[in-house]
Parts: sequence; structure tokens; C-alpha cells
Amino acid sequence: MRAFQAMALAALLAGAAVNTVSAQSIATPDSAAKQWLLYVDGGDYAKGWERAGEAFKADITAPVLQGKIAPVREPLGAIMERRLFKVTYSNTAPGLPDGKYAAVQFNSRFANKAAAGETVWLELEHDNWAVIGYFIGPDVSIAAEPGTTNCTREQMAQARIARMNGYTGGPRCNLPQ
Repeated sequence: MRAFQAMALAALLAGAAVNTVSAQSIATPDSAAKQWLLYVDGGDYAKGWERAGEAFKADITAPVLQGKIAPVREPLGAIMERRLFKVTYSNTAPGLPDGKYAAVQFNSRFANKAAAGETVWLELEHDNWAVIGYFIGPDVSIAAEPGTTNCTREQMAQARIARMNGYTGGPRCNLPQ
């Protein structure tokens, strides 16, 4: 369970301009996230890497992406259901210049896991939402843990990005571990 919860893949480093041919040309972050997740669901990690944003590709290669996601995602089995839980927008992200970012959270059900949460981080690159991170863990609708606080939307986005990158400082918002 710890390994499942600990699977955090986020390549949130400053990147160069995006090649709009490789970025997803989708109008909303949730649509772009769903499209990208289809590649992961189908085991096509190379295509997922190809369609990711520059910040993602700057820090990870396609084979490394597969090596990080496959051991955690594939044992879950086929996706049975994926429901949009929440889209959170932010103008900041640790390690990245100010911009437009979105965290798209899904409550998901897999053949071998009844309840899971998936978070896809995206950045608006040249008017296209491009994936810059992926996290899979517990159901995102789980109640808050003791010691957490209600945070603003921006604080929640910053806390999620920080947690995905292994930072321990910052607000402890009502987010799953």
C-alpha cells in the first residue's frame, strides 16, 4: 500500500518552449488529462511521454517513465471507471516560472483496486494543456487527515505539487497522502 501511495511522478522543472506538434491540443485540462491517461491505460508510455509537456520531458525519458509508472499502474488492472473529482487552477508551481497550471483529480476504479485517486498536473503551453506530472494514490475524496487544514485553492495546488516533489514544508492541506 505504501508503494502504491508513494507513486508520485512529477517532472516539474522549468522547460523550454513547447513543440505544439507534440503537446496535446485540448481546450480544457480535464480533457487533456483524460486523453493522456488513455495512453497510460493502454500501456503506451512512449506515446504518453511524446504527448507530455516540455517540463515533463526535460526531466524524464520515455523508458524511465515506463519504469516508474508500469510497476505501480499495471498491477491495478484495467480501468473500470474514472470520474472527475476536481480541477484546481494555480498561477504558481514550485521550481517553475509563474504560469497557468491545473491539477485534475479523478476517483478511479480498476479491475484490481476498488478505489484509487489519480492526479494529473498540466501546464498551459502555447494555448494547449500539456501534462507535466502524474500521481496515483488513494481515493481523492477521502476525508482529511488529522493535522491538516482547509486551504485556499492556490495553497492546495502548491501543497500537492510540493508533496509530489518530495518537499515536506508548506501547508498541510486536505489532500490525500
